[in-house]
Amino acid sequence: MFPNLDKVEVKESVNYLPAGVHEVQVDEMKNSTQKADYTGTPYVEFKVSNSNGISYLRFNGVDNNTSEKAAEIRTKIFKEFLHSAGAKTFGNLPTACKEVIGGKINVCLAEREYWTNDKETGEPVVKTITEYKFANPSGKSIIWKDSFNKKLSAADSAAFQAAYDAHVNSNSGTTTDTMPF
Repeated sequence: MFPNLDKVEVKESVNYLPAGVHEVQVDEMKNSTQKADYTGTPYVEFKVSNSNGISYLRFNGVDNNTSEKAAEIRTKIFKEFLHSAGAKTFGNLPTACKEVIGGKINVCLAEREYWTNDKETGEPVVKTITEYKFANPSGKSIIWKDSFNKKLSAADSAAFQAAYDAHVNSNSGTTTDTMPF
């Protein structure tokens, strides 16, 4: 069934940085224009790492559907990141991004809960993502606060529970076990 299973090489698993404060090196950058057939909100993403793992810091850009206030906030957050990472040139986006590659920076990563529907089963599930909160230049500390993590709001929890209950009620009496063994 699985030929030469004993000879197949398996890559070592990747450790992702958890919520907290981390001094990291900026390893690489990519953006939405490099992704074939991408039509969503433009973004710039930096891969950062230290001896404990890696993280991908994604900064959403601005498109025709972005409000003026959201555009202002996104631009400010991105410039603060670039500034903390050592960029000096802000009139040219590619140059500013290249200036931070290889540099060190202190980043604050926080967990955010959200709910969605499982792609395969349609069942509502709560998920957690670790994402960029803010940064300081290397050498300038960040004080961690548990309040940086965001749990589901009361309204989102209620919406999740209602969706979950509806899903369970619509599937009661049916089995979802499709495993052949």
